[in-house]
Amino acid sequence: QIDPALTNIFGAGGFNTYNLFTIIGYAVIGLGFMGSPQVFVRFMSIKDQSEITKGRWVALIFTVLTDTAAVCIGILGRYLFTESGTDVQGVLGNGAQNVLPMSVESLLPLALEATYIAVVLAAIMSTIDSLLVVGSSAITHDFDQKIFRRPRKNLARHSRNVTLGMAIVALLIALTVSVLSPTRTIFWFVIFGWSGIAATFCPVIILSLLWKEYNESGALASMITGFLSVPLFKFGATSLPEVGVYFIQVAELMPSFVLAILVGILVTKFTNS
Repeated sequence: QIDPALTNIFGAGGFNTYNLFTIIGYAVIGLGFMGSPQVFVRFMSIKDQSEITKGRWVALIFTVLTDTAAVCIGILGRYLFTESGTDVQGVLGNGAQNVLPMSVESLLPLALEATYIAVVLAAIMSTIDSLLVVGSSAITHDFDQKIFRRPRKNLARHSRNVTLGMAIVALLIALTVSVLSPTRTIFWFVIFGWSGIAATFCPVIILSLLWKEYNESGALASMITGFLSVPLFKFGATSLPEVGVYFIQVAELMPSFVLAILVGILVTKFTNS
């Protein structure tokens, strides 16, 4: 009754090229798991090969549960808080990102509402501190020790300073963006960053596992291509006439990922010949 298109699995208009690109764009978000540093560090730290199977099933079941719950909450919020002709963004917020807090506030008692807020903040802090630790480790260990040969005796203090500095810079960026671009949703920034790390590292991981001839030059070419392609497809390709609308729907991850793999293969073949 709100909108018949909401019950069509392919979206408004049914199966067409526009909706197909939208589906592909959302589906390939899963590639980011293999490119996310805080995730693949855990892959690398598995002590026993038998643990891989267990970890795989835990990851799959967890992802199916959380993603299904997210979609169901969106459906429930649309049913509870909107009706035909409602300004969805005005009710549910920019990108409908207020649907979960509104649902919790409307459906749960105060004690569970407070628990929900604590859980969300804990999840956010867990992700943030993991990323900060990974980032500071990359600077202190990979750059300072392996490239600049910094003495180990000051490594712990330097790591703390780097972590604090990165946190301050991140906070300043977030405050600046909130003032200069208030219409950007959290989802926009998450997917942009997620696409960057996925397109940069994921092709390298896949080619390293599946192709024995893959070499260092190809890996560097893949990382550079993936990293630079994300802003190119995000801001450049989307402004093209006629085809730009399809790049908007498929998002930047898929074309950047494909291009990074192709460049890595070509550079490897060229340098091995």
